[in-house]
Amino acid sequence: MPELRAGVGVSMRTLYRHFPSREAMVLGALEHRHRRYLTYVREGVREPGLAAAEQLFDKLGGWMRMTEGKECLFRQALAANPDSGDIEAMVKRHKGELLRFFGELAGKDQFATQLYLLHEGVTACYAEMGETAVEDAKLLVRQMFKSANERQLS
Repeated sequence: MPELRAGVGVSMRTLYRHFPSREAMVLGALEHRHRRYLTYVREGVREPGLAAAEQLFDKLGGWMRMTEGKECLFRQALAANPDSGDIEAMVKRHKGELLRFFGELAGKDQFATQLYLLHEGVTACYAEMGETAVEDAKLLVRQMFKSANERQLS
């Protein structure tokens, strides 16, 4: 709590006035991160397709560098608060919105799950693999689109 208070630069009294419990603080932090991340990954996306899907992983790499390779805050919050239905609901909402966005981003709903799995995998292993994880995900994205195009032509 003292670190959080110092990080936001307010007194403990002010902090508790806005967030009356630890769970409320976690939920506030998750809501803020949710909006910030979705805004970040959507920024600069021109039209759905391969380039947008590759850009997602460039953005994810940038995010991981900004957060010093830390794993997903949402999963960490849920692991630290496994009995919180509100935190569980927030995590599900965040992940569900990512899944829908990935389908829109690719321009192919059937790619939503694959992009989600790659995204979560890169997030989980970035601390160990760094940019290799990002580049390998982009390689797999290109292979996904190539295979789909080949199936359409045959």
